[in-house]
Amino acid sequence: MISRTMLIEACWIAVGILPSLALVLWVIDAEHGLALTSLGSTAILLFCFPTHEGSRPVAVFASHLLGAAIGIALLQIFGSNIWTMGAGVALIAIVMRVCNLMHPPAGANPLIVLNLKSDWLFLVYPLAPALLILMAAVYIWSRLRPGPPWPLRWR
Repeated sequence: MISRTMLIEACWIAVGILPSLALVLWVIDAEHGLALTSLGSTAILLFCFPTHEGSRPVAVFASHLLGAAIGIALLQIFGSNIWTMGAGVALIAIVMRVCNLMHPPAGANPLIVLNLKSDWLFLVYPLAPALLILMAAVYIWSRLRPGPPWPLRWR
């Protein structure tokens, strides 16, 4: 049986994720929706586990941008193939680990940009604005719901 507390928490999660991702996709435009698939798991992490180390703003923003940048660099140097895709995920994993910016959803970004054959503008649009909208939404949401506000720490 689902407890009342769990039901309330589930409602808060839905109230956070649904409008936030809808706003991201509306502002960014539906044609870029596939390019932002990694934000689905980012939203789950932010709204279900806002106090998690991987939910820190610097981890979210830097990991996504670095993951996409690694993928784009590999694309320009070696093209898109199974080896560059594997290398992209391995490299962003290493960078996140070394820099203490662990945000696992960002591991999808090299795969996304290599499959879509994105260029450097992808970082500026649609990725950066989408991340900023999502983080602003969780910031506001965390102040409306019971519990600690997001973020517990910025870095």
